Amino acid sequence: MKRQWKYTLAIMCCFILLATMLAACSVTMMVKVTFDPNYDGAQLQTKTVAQGTIVVPPSLTREGFTLEGWYKDANCTQPIAESGYKVVNSITFYAKWTDNTPAPDPVVLQGISATYNGAKLLTGDTLAKGNISVTATYSDGSSKAVTAFTVGECDTSTVGDKTVTVSYTEDEVTKTDDITVTVIARLERIEAVYTGGDVVVGLYLDDTTITVTAYYSDGSNKNVNGYTLSNKVFNDVGQQTVTVTYVENGVTKTATFSVNVIAATLERIEAVYKGGKVMIGTQPDRNKLVVTAYYNNGTSKTVTNITLPATIDTSTEGQKDWEISYTDNGVTKSVIIKITVAEIKEPQEADYDVNIIKNENLSIHFLMLGNRYTGDSVYIKAGDTDILIDAGSRKDSATAISNYIDQYCTDGILEYVIVTHAHQDHIAGFVGNSNKGIFDRYKCETIIDFAQTSYKGSKETQILKDYYTKRNNEVSSDNANHYTALECINNSNGAQKIYELADGITMEILEHKYYHSASSNENDNSVCLMISQGDNHYLFTGDLEEAGEKSLVECNPDLPEMELYKGGHHGSYTAASTELMSKIQPKCICICTCIGSSEYTNDNKHQFPAQEFIDRIAPYTDKVYVTTNGTNYSSGNFEPANGNIVFACTNGQITMYFSNNNIKLKDTDWFKEYRTCPAAWQE
Repeated sequence: MKRQWKYTLAIMCCFILLATMLAACSVTMMVKVTFDPNYDGAQLQTKTVAQGTIVVPPSLTREGFTLEGWYKDANCTQPIAESGYKVVNSITFYAKWTDNTPAPDPVVLQGISATYNGAKLLTGDTLAKGNISVTATYSDGSSKAVTAFTVGECDTSTVGDKTVTVSYTEDEVTKTDDITVTVIARLERIEAVYTGGDVVVGLYLDDTTITVTAYYSDGSNKNVNGYTLSNKVFNDVGQQTVTVTYVENGVTKTATFSVNVIAATLERIEAVYKGGKVMIGTQPDRNKLVVTAYYNNGTSKTVTNITLPATIDTSTEGQKDWEISYTDNGVTKSVIIKITVAEIKEPQEADYDVNIIKNENLSIHFLMLGNRYTGDSVYIKAGDTDILIDAGSRKDSATAISNYIDQYCTDGILEYVIVTHAHQDHIAGFVGNSNKGIFDRYKCETIIDFAQTSYKGSKETQILKDYYTKRNNEVSSDNANHYTALECINNSNGAQKIYELADGITMEILEHKYYHSASSNENDNSVCLMISQGDNHYLFTGDLEEAGEKSLVECNPDLPEMELYKGGHHGSYTAASTELMSKIQPKCICICTCIGSSEYTNDNKHQFPAQEFIDRIAPYTDKVYVTTNGTNYSSGNFEPANGNIVFACTNGQITMYFSNNNIKLKDTDWFKEYRTCPAAWQE
């Protein structure tokens, strides 16, 4: 028993000792407390305290603000007591502030400014609010446009300046401003009086004989101008009504007056015979007589119901009088024109002899160019005047061209050089090789070239640049005149539309629209010209194609029939359009080309001369001749077809000369093998 007590006492002592040791070993727990002033730029305050400590927030100051208290959250929704807060964990307290800045004065409407932007009002009109603009100004100096304003009454029953009050209310504050609106008299009606008497058909009314009076709502009136007439010129005789319309301030009024229209009086007639010479023993072709009647109203018209003598004396050669009469509304006018009666000689052929050709009054030469390529070069000698149209086809063609020309041009001067367009096969010979181009070999007095080209800027070819250089050097060094086709047709800057080449021989530059505005198809920019020798005419169109030919016909409605047509565009299917052929009805066609050459196409049908070209010219003539035969293009082989062709005319007698042979195109072996003979050429 005694021993048990000892054990118990020992255990109790151990417990007491253990508790004492544990108490001695315990550590006090510390926590972090942060005070956030809660505004930009403020410094945080932190301190460490024992867990369970009651922390009292500091008292802070901030200029312009009052500390309202401290909170446990950043949104300041959980306040702590001023006496402090017992902390058990690390915590951040947030200050809440009250702004002491006094509240600004309220912004209030101070005034308005109203402006009337509309026109003057007519009596009886209503003032439109949409023509008024209002700007409101405020106590803080700001302003803005407002629309919720009201407009006072505007009396438009009488004329004069009217004061109208405009009001605007905002936040129970109302401000007003006055505008001034001018009211003018309204146009009520007009009256028109005509004092000009009878008017001839086709003539304009004389405005000075018309008086228009406007009447207004205030009883006033005035004479006015600026009116319009329903008709100022009349095509029918008799009483005609004219309506006068006058508009003022948006009000339109009309009135009418009557005019007695009388027929125009025939003053004279003019007649032109386009049939050329009349063969002995035959009569002029009435269908080729054009008679124009002119009237006292300045108008004219072509008339057909004319009176002619039954016959004229055509038994002998010479100038014969042909009297033409025309009657209109009882007035008869007559005119006498001269008809040339002659023994018409059919074109003949002669042996090619330079010495004989030199003596022709006019000779037109279609040249071979010394190579396998297709190109154009036509030399013309009119009396002592030398003309060159184009110098294709390559630079080395300059030698072949000059060797030919030198047989006829002995003074080294070309009076006229015509450059139709900017393609190599028309200009290369002007450049030549090693400074041996046409411009180097001859003194050129007048150069006429294309007014437009599609080869501009980056599209400008080197051969065109070289041509410009050579041409400009000819102008500067040899004092050549340089004109474009457009300057010629306008007779501007010293250029002429028509040039006298020799006695009775002229050269006329013919207009078409592509002188004025370039075609994207360079061929249609070609210069076109006509040589005329009495009643004989010869046409040169460069490489003009269908669009250009149509414009040529439209711009030259009096284009006559042609003795000679230089086959357009080397005989391409794009040339010799129906419009042009039916107009000029050529009697002979010479083509600068290489028959059957594949230079431009491997399509046999479209190799020069093309089937379409042949079909369109066939109804008018089978006298078709070609300079060169391209026997093998790939091998560079060629030979003369007709060779150098000369079309000459002296004293009305046309003669043709061929340096190789006189075979017509239709009779060549090439034609028989590769082309279909048109019905017009079949015997």
